[in-house]
Amino acid sequence: MFTRCPACHTVHPVNAALLTQGRGKIRCSKCNKVANALLSLFDDWPEPGQKPAGIGDIPLLGQNLDLDKAQRSRLNPDDAGLKGETEQAERAAVSGKPWLRALWIAGALVLLVAIVFKWAEFEGRPILQQPQIEEALIKTGLKDPPPREIFRDVSLIHLVSRELTSHPAQENMLRLRATIVNRASRSQPYPVLEVRLLDAGGQQLARHEFKPDDYLAGGALTATGMSPQAYLPLTLDLPDPGSAAVGFELDFK
Repeated sequence: MFTRCPACHTVHPVNAALLTQGRGKIRCSKCNKVANALLSLFDDWPEPGQKPAGIGDIPLLGQNLDLDKAQRSRLNPDDAGLKGETEQAERAAVSGKPWLRALWIAGALVLLVAIVFKWAEFEGRPILQQPQIEEALIKTGLKDPPPREIFRDVSLIHLVSRELTSHPAQENMLRLRATIVNRASRSQPYPVLEVRLLDAGGQQLARHEFKPDDYLAGGALTATGMSPQAYLPLTLDLPDPGSAAVGFELDFK
């Protein structure tokens, strides 16, 4: 049972014991005004603008009565009636807070997302590793792109020409002139050159290895790699093992 202050319209829960004690009158705890509670009684929490039953209105009998509640009210009139009405008022107050419902919905969505992620991980298909999800994360900057795979196939690097002669200016030195080309359809790293000097029987007399920094001209950018179909002339100087060296082999690594 509720009554509404006629001055400030504050709603207060009441029961028969409180009304009997004040002979139908109450003092509002908000505005401190004394009013006749019987003139503004409501069975449920009143809506804004709702009017109480007027004097002379004929009540409708035959409604279902809560006998247990009536028994509790008879045994403890100061507490029993107010308890149920207070709980009803609290439920009405909670239902009037939309942010609380939004909080419950957000929590349910978070729980649902966590369940989906765990299910995908259990099935061996983590969501963050799906190609579409991974691509979207990379585009938004939330994930670093995978390292670019470097193309390398030395079988597509061909030797176009080669010539081994004595060094024109230094004794006991040889000079190897060669031209190589990258026949691949895209760039690839410069190869490591392996030169083997052979005797007349094909036995190795000496072996020399040249890295890109050893044979590229000063200032050449090794990071760019060999361009497709681009010819590269080489000049390599190496020690002369003597007159027994009559042949050589040039391989790419």
